[in-house]
Amino acid sequence: MKDQIDFLIELLFDAKASLTERDEAATELGEFFDPRVINALTLKSRDLKENELILNSCGESLGSIWVNQNLFNKEIFQTLSGTARHGIYFVVKSAKSEWVKKYKLNEEKFSD
Repeated sequence: MKDQIDFLIELLFDAKASLTERDEAATELGEFFDPRVINALTLKSRDLKENELILNSCGESLGSIWVNQNLFNKEIFQTLSGTARHGIYFVVKSAKSEWVKKYKLNEEKFSD
C-alpha cells in the first residue's frame, strides 16, 4: 500500500499530471523529513529540462526541510539547478538568514 509520501513523489514525476498537480506535490513534500523525499526533491531539482516552477518549488521544499531540521546540506545545494537553488535561498533568507553569510549564498550566482 502506498503512503502519502510515495503518492506525492509519483505525482511529482508523472509527466501526464498537470503542472499544477506536480507543483502542489513538490510543495507538499516539503512537510516531510524522510530520505525518500530528500532524494526525490534532489533528483527533480537537478533536471535542467524541468519546468522552472517545479524546480523552484522543489528548492523551496528542500529549503523548508533543511530549516526545520536545522541542517543545511551544502553538498546537495551545489549540485542543484540555479532555479532550485534560488528557491532554497528564498526560504533560507527569510527563516535562517545567518545561513546566507555562513554558506556564502549569493542570489546572483543562481544561474544554470
